Amino acid sequence: MNFNAKLFVNDESKAIRMGRMAFHFKMSADDTQGAYSVMEAIVPPESGSGLHRHWSYDEAALVIEGKFDVQVDGRQMTLGAGESVYWPRGCSHKFKSIGPETGRVIFICSPGRIFEDFVAGVIAAQVPTGTGSSGPAFDFRGFASKYGIEFMD
Repeated sequence: MNFNAKLFVNDESKAIRMGRMAFHFKMSADDTQGAYSVMEAIVPPESGSGLHRHWSYDEAALVIEGKFDVQVDGRQMTLGAGESVYWPRGCSHKFKSIGPETGRVIFICSPGRIFEDFVAGVIAAQVPTGTGSSGPAFDFRGFASKYGIEFMD
C-alpha cells in the first residue's frame, strides 16, 4: 500500500492577503488529493468575514489565538483559543476577531480547491482604484457565486 506521506513546513510564499487578513495555505487540494484545504488565517482585531454561506464545501475553524465573535445560522457565540466551530454547506455564518490581540485560526475546507480557487481569483482581480484606466468595479458577489459562495450582508 502506498500512502504518499508528506511533510509540510511553513512557506511564506503561500501567504495571501485579503483585506486586513492574511491566509497561509498549509495544505492545498493538490497535497490532499482534493479531499480538503488547510489554511491559517491571521486576523487583526475588528476584521473577519461578512455574513455568508457556501453551497459547495464544508468548513471547520479552530481558534489558535485570540477571541472571535462567531455567528452560526443566527446564533451568536464567542470562541477562544482551543475552541472550534463547524459550518456545513448552506449554513449562514460569519466571524470577527474581537481582540485585543490579533487572532489566529486554522480553517479546513472540504472538498479542497474551491476556496483556494476563489481566493486566487479575487487576488488576480485586484486592480488599482481611482484611476481612469482601472475599468469597472469588480463584481465580487457575482464572482463568489461561481464558487457556490453567497454573501448575505
